[in-house]
Amino acid sequence: MILIISDFLETLNERQITSGFAEMLKHGLIRNVEYWESLKDVTSLFELRNHILPSVALKNDIVLQDPTEQNIRKVLNYGHTLGHAIESYFLENENKETLLHGEAIAIGMITEGYLSCKLTGLTQGELEDIKSTFFKYYSKVDFTDGDITAILELLKYDKKNSHGNINFVLLKHIGETQIDVTVPTDMFKEAFAYYME
Repeated sequence: MILIISDFLETLNERQITSGFAEMLKHGLIRNVEYWESLKDVTSLFELRNHILPSVALKNDIVLQDPTEQNIRKVLNYGHTLGHAIESYFLENENKETLLHGEAIAIGMITEGYLSCKLTGLTQGELEDIKSTFFKYYSKVDFTDGDITAILELLKYDKKNSHGNINFVLLKHIGETQIDVTVPTDMFKEAFAYYME
């Protein structure tokens, strides 16, 4: 049995709540456009109780279909390929303020949204919707060219790599994904440029 006691959310500060909210937004992006739309209008991140059950149900449905992450469960990694590299870079670099997991993944979802627009059919309108929604809740982070080069170097260690390829989960549309997409390396810097523009 898993117990979810939402009263404990009141022990967290707003930054921690916002970090966790990124994963809920991800569930909408990868699986359910209506859920995504319902989350975009959340005005207080402390009023998320009504969205916890649908988020858990979406994730549970995916995990039950693929308990050992051979196929469909990979969709839960959307935003995490670049996001984990960003998170690791900020953790390891003492000159940078540490990013919380959700803050790094939010950047990953915008940059991987850009890649989705270039490679798997996500429309420009959907991409702009993703970017504007995340910037509503998360502050923009500045990246130097040196930062980006170091982050891209960390991609080599991603758990989803196979035979030397960096595999991404990208969006065909909001609510629909494509797994195991190999991305041309010259697109990574374009994705960061889109994030920062």
